[in-house]
Amino acid sequence: MSESPTPLVSVIIPAYNAERFIAETLDSVLNQTWKNIEVFVVDDGSKDKTVEVARTFESDKVKVLVQKNQGACVARNKGLSLSKGKYIQYLDADDVLSSDKIEIQVRILEKNEGYLSVSSSVHFMDGDDFLTKKPREESSWIHNTDDPVDFLVRLYGGYGERWMVLTHAWLTPRSISDKIGPWNENLLLDQDGEYFARAVLASKGIRISGGISYYRRFISGGNISSKYNKKENLQSALLALGNKTKFLGARTDSEAYRQAVATLYHEIAVNAYPMFADIVGLCEKKIKESGKIPSTPVMGGKIIEITKKYFGWKAAKKLRMAFHQLSGKGGI
Repeated sequence: MSESPTPLVSVIIPAYNAERFIAETLDSVLNQTWKNIEVFVVDDGSKDKTVEVARTFESDKVKVLVQKNQGACVARNKGLSLSKGKYIQYLDADDVLSSDKIEIQVRILEKNEGYLSVSSSVHFMDGDDFLTKKPREESSWIHNTDDPVDFLVRLYGGYGERWMVLTHAWLTPRSISDKIGPWNENLLLDQDGEYFARAVLASKGIRISGGISYYRRFISGGNISSKYNKKENLQSALLALGNKTKFLGARTDSEAYRQAVATLYHEIAVNAYPMFADIVGLCEKKIKESGKIPSTPVMGGKIIEITKKYFGWKAAKKLRMAFHQLSGKGGI
């Protein structure tokens, strides 16, 4: 571990079929104003030219590793096991960092030992000019805090609004990474949510920073979050949520915590309905145990929202699915 005035930062990039994006992602890393970095691209059995493109960037700073397809968590753990940085930057192979992101966070964390740092985020559709986009509104609630429990309760919707933090918005001290252990390789969905729940609870708190984390979104099929029609993904989401509520529930049983639990299980129920009645039933049981009534998130346009208001979220979900099928998109 570096103790120099410019501590080493390890950037870990799991990659799968990222031929179109990996060059832009690596450019954003190598153009960081913080120059003391090492980069591990861990290819997870890509079937395209991801490895060939990534290897054009190989140098003393950039290492490209190849494994058979085992999932992003296995790839992250491999990179983590080889890394030597005082700080860890996780970055997916289709996302981008602003050039100052790492430097700003390192300088903050050097003055705040034992804390995590989180940057603002920009979501953009694939093909858009992301540099013209403004940070999302969740950036407005993220603030410096010495209360990790309250941070997660708020993040999970315990106070009414539900937010998210991107995987690459965080910069994580190795001291915290070592304390919480590896990424959970049994998870297909919400891997980062489970990992950073552990990281936040192991920290002294959160320090916000400048810099921007850019998150690429796709109209269909690009992000695993669009694949709720696969039961194994929903089961992974349940496993991750079970872990998160166990970790957080060991620290609090507040009204806001129980509201957050209801909100999170309701999200899974909405995504599982009507294909997987057993998962919906399990979620509804957990919601009942929480003693709270969750609010249903926006599910679509005006007609769908009116349907939800008067006939309930299940009718609205079926209508949304019908609209998608009629439009030729299929799925949910």
